Amino acid sequence: MIKFLIRIFFISLAVITLLFILKDYNPLSKDDYSRILHNNEIKIATRFGPSDYYEIKNEENGYTYDVMKGFAEFIGVKLKVITMDSLEDAINALNNREVDILANMGVVNNVKTSYAYNKVNQYIVYNSKHTTKPNKIDDLQNSSIEIIDSILIKNNLDSFLGSVNINLIISKEKNIDEIINSIKNNKIKYTVLNNNELSIFNKYFPEIKIGFKISEDVPSTWAIPKNTNHKLEEKLSEYFTQILKTNKLKKFYVKHFTGKIQYAFVGTRSFLADFLNVFPLYEFYFKKYAEIYNHDWRLLASIGYQESKWDKDAVSYTGVRGLMMLTKNTSKEMNIQDREDPVQSIEGGAKYLRKILKNLPDTINPNDKIWYAIASYNIGFGHIEDAMKMAENDKVDADDWYVLEPYILKLSQSKYYKKTKYGYARGWETLKYVQNIRQYYDILVFLDSQDNNNENKQIDNQIPSTLWIKNI
Repeated sequence: MIKFLIRIFFISLAVITLLFILKDYNPLSKDDYSRILHNNEIKIATRFGPSDYYEIKNEENGYTYDVMKGFAEFIGVKLKVITMDSLEDAINALNNREVDILANMGVVNNVKTSYAYNKVNQYIVYNSKHTTKPNKIDDLQNSSIEIIDSILIKNNLDSFLGSVNINLIISKEKNIDEIINSIKNNKIKYTVLNNNELSIFNKYFPEIKIGFKISEDVPSTWAIPKNTNHKLEEKLSEYFTQILKTNKLKKFYVKHFTGKIQYAFVGTRSFLADFLNVFPLYEFYFKKYAEIYNHDWRLLASIGYQESKWDKDAVSYTGVRGLMMLTKNTSKEMNIQDREDPVQSIEGGAKYLRKILKNLPDTINPNDKIWYAIASYNIGFGHIEDAMKMAENDKVDADDWYVLEPYILKLSQSKYYKKTKYGYARGWETLKYVQNIRQYYDILVFLDSQDNNNENKQIDNQIPSTLWIKNI
């Protein structure tokens, strides 16, 4: 009996001790920073979009992406990016530890926010081709405004609208690309963009104009779990303090928002001036490597012009370099030692284009195959494959380029890209990229046929008006 009582005593003591240890235990209030280090991975959620996160040339990119990658490197772990559109889903994922941080998602409720590292102004924007410019809030009376799911935008609008009767549509499943496309196609009148987004979209959609400012100095913040250990917050503060002090954040900003836009049109006169003055430096090599890798040299030269304007020292806002704008990975794959050497760059571009063409499905119309390849050169074949798969699901034969084009546009629309293998892509950018190259190519074909390559500076007078490229 005594032994039994002693046994009960020690069991009870063990239970009491365990309960004492666990009394303050909460599975959702762990030392998040230690867990991240232990897993050697940090999961950060953000939105797909032209300023935050996207993929181009088979590599991840975006302003927010660079900041996220920088933090992962700062604490010495791998970065895993998770994309979300719904704020409710994002907050739940954060506080359930499915993600570790929400980056620049406009989240302020039910989370602990940390470090406002950037400030933006917000504007009402409209399509100048279809809508009269609104100059003040009263001009929006009885209109609709569609915005992404952002509490910061909503709060700023609410405080600005006052008694004006406006239908505010909060799109929980759309990204900013889709809303801009709706404005472009005159399906909605107004939305809200910040100055960073405007700097990108204005280059591609010049009809999108500013009406008026609704707020200024709106902070871009990262959100962390509301019950997180202080260590993660401390590390974020250290990181942002460092990149601000060293101007690294400014470099990220300049790279994405103030540099040259890679895919903007160049007017015909500018193109011809470069053809007469710059192209002769590289003509021999374009023709040499076009012959080696079985390309039309005029097409290879057109790709080079679109990529860099035949500038051997070019550096894209995405970080790729050289005349043919090869990535580090592509250069390595093509056995190119120095991608900034123009001769090596031209060879690398020709070699890479040949590889893409070789791997394209045989079902594609032979006359259109090159446009599929050029689009893949820009966006990666995985995304082109996604577009073809969407067409197939619609029982559409997408072996002709003009048939595939609308499906490439769908790569930036959430209801479509969420069902694809490779996800979001700036499809509208890729179509402009291909369109530009086709126009440069048409001019080079004409010039070559007329044997006018270096005859005189009045060469522009001989170009048919249908081939002229307008600056937009």
